[in-house]
Amino acid sequence: MRPRIEKLRERLAHFQLDALLITSLTNIRYLFGFTGSNAIALSTSDQAFFVTDRRYIQQAQSQVRTAEILIGLQDLFAELKKANVLRAGLRLGFEAMHLTAKNYFHLQKTFAGVKLIASERIVERLASVKESEEMASIKKAAEICRDVYPEILALIKPGISELEISAEISYRTRRRGSERDPFEPIVASGWRSALPHGVSSNKIVEESDLVILDFGAVVNGYAADFTRTVVIGEPSNKQKEVAAAVEEALHISAAAAKPGMIGKNLDAVARDFLKQRGYADCFQHSLGHGLGLDVHGLPRIGELSDDPLEVGNVLALEPGVYLPKLGGVRIEDDFVLTETGLENLSPFPRELARVG
Repeated sequence: MRPRIEKLRERLAHFQLDALLITSLTNIRYLFGFTGSNAIALSTSDQAFFVTDRRYIQQAQSQVRTAEILIGLQDLFAELKKANVLRAGLRLGFEAMHLTAKNYFHLQKTFAGVKLIASERIVERLASVKESEEMASIKKAAEICRDVYPEILALIKPGISELEISAEISYRTRRRGSERDPFEPIVASGWRSALPHGVSSNKIVEESDLVILDFGAVVNGYAADFTRTVVIGEPSNKQKEVAAAVEEALHISAAAAKPGMIGKNLDAVARDFLKQRGYADCFQHSLGHGLGLDVHGLPRIGELSDDPLEVGNVLALEPGVYLPKLGGVRIEDDFVLTETGLENLSPFPRELARVG
């Protein structure tokens, strides 16, 4: 973990910060390896402090290796103050996307005289470039999804509910080694498949329904994210047309990705293609996102994203087309970006599968 701390310190110097307060538990896990539910951390140019409560004494001692461990009662900021490293006038960055307003005011009161500087995604940008062990964990999670998918196909038939399918996904991914669901599995059928981010419901799957299956797995904390669309029975010509367009949008966007490309430019590859096919207003979300300890991380790949793609990024690309009267189709695969382009972490068929 020490190289991560050293890289963070380089970023602090770049942003002219004397220290960074880390309150995101995901970022704390990335930097220090801690997997508990209550902690804060502080990194300066030459020191690191990790603060948690008494419930995690043994866990912190076994997991945290690159920071001085401080144990508090309830007020972790007060315990950090005892370290006496945040002097008046010091420029302290805080994670603006993770620190609550309540804790901001408490921080301001506890460290009066310290200059609080809102920062965004300093740790997240470091974490977006994966090490080999991280990639191996994501690949294993993707393989779990690959192996579970045909088992789920065998269960889908008219009369089963979306929630039943969702429960089977959770059960079967965990049987194969997933630690948890990275998000609640999405099973959306029929008219509900046209909801770009619908959740599983009590709706019963019916003949001719399109069914979107969007689920993941987690290995060593790292998430995979996978989507396929199936049809109950024989697909109509329009269903086949939409599925073919989405499959091609994924193919050409994955082929276009390269280091240095900006997120919105990769999004435009898929979006422009679907526009040419007559689906300009039917692709209603971003093309993709980074994967890691967060299932939705950097880089962002959407119409407004200026995030550059870097070698070592792990990306989920997920174009979709949603037609209220027909239903929706979404296909998603996970990739790692290399010097020469994207490598699919768990390649298997993308075509519209017929079930039931």
